[in-house]
Amino acid sequence: MRRFVMTSFALLALLILAVGCEREVTGDVQVISNADENCFECHNGQLDQAQGEWANSIHASGNYVDYTNRGGADCTACHNQEGFISFLETGTLPSIPQDQVSAIGCFSCHNPHENGDLSLRVVGPYTLKNGVVFDHNQGNLCVACHHGNATVTQITDDFNVASSRFGPHHGPQGDMLQGTNGWEFPGEGYTILKSPHATAVRDACAGCHMGNVSNHSGYAVGGHTFRIFSEDGHESQLPFCATAECHAVDDPDSLNFVVDNVDYDVDGDIEGFQSETEGLLEELGDLLKANGIIDSANGLFKTGVYADQHLVGAAWNWKYIEEDRSLGAHNFRYVISLLEASIDYVSSKNGAPGANLTAAPSH
Repeated sequence: MRRFVMTSFALLALLILAVGCEREVTGDVQVISNADENCFECHNGQLDQAQGEWANSIHASGNYVDYTNRGGADCTACHNQEGFISFLETGTLPSIPQDQVSAIGCFSCHNPHENGDLSLRVVGPYTLKNGVVFDHNQGNLCVACHHGNATVTQITDDFNVASSRFGPHHGPQGDMLQGTNGWEFPGEGYTILKSPHATAVRDACAGCHMGNVSNHSGYAVGGHTFRIFSEDGHESQLPFCATAECHAVDDPDSLNFVVDNVDYDVDGDIEGFQSETEGLLEELGDLLKANGIIDSANGLFKTGVYADQHLVGAAWNWKYIEEDRSLGAHNFRYVISLLEASIDYVSSKNGAPGANLTAAPSH
């Protein structure tokens, strides 16, 4: 009896290898039998590795997943699979009841059962909200979600900040990496610099956050975790950055390394670039709160009509850099330029709280 069972399993395995898989899967695809391919070309150790990494990613946890069923165009386009695929392919969102959508997962970015391989759904350039084209190969798919949801070009004198949530939204990393959509104080004579990460790093976002996907062990960092540091902080992707042609730093395990040997935030200490960025962000935030445009209690915009477009622009920069969440890692020159220009401009006004308003803000 045992020999018969073993023989049956062996025959079944040979049959699968000969004709390929034929089964329906959840989501938007259906496997079609193909005698020239078989399931095991994809369903192997590499796929298991990617699934293990994904389970340790921010994308697979926390607010990212909590927003799957939230509804609304802004959330649906990036926080559930059906909305993401529809928006990528048609630019529109599907009419699917929110209790029937699924979280972002493998089939959101890949479509193997139709394409026949693990290529990305989208590799073409992505146009940001302000019209700037982001074109960095595999990084283009990341920016389909990681971009600002508003454009700084809307700001004018006598500008009405109608919502306390005004700004570029929570994920403007694509804009920051490209070095665009910050308020650059047109006509004020400030020089705005940019770092070369967008062009110097292979596939932009993917080059750093995934690293060499075939040359790291475990599920804690790099690959489909997209983590620069593991959650416990014991592993990092930084050895890929700490090279002679990129960042020859003394400590390849610390992202917060010194740049230019300059005390950018003028606090008397030359610190790592992220610490310098934090110092400038704090200084700008204090100035904006004193000028009555940022609420000191919650860090949100105070609504109202503001006479000076540059004050609104400086507040936009503060929110933009905070929401990018890399503290300068994505585009250090751009961040420092925006912060220094914003601080210089707002400091020069020396206004009392509310002095730059043409209508009293609501709280």
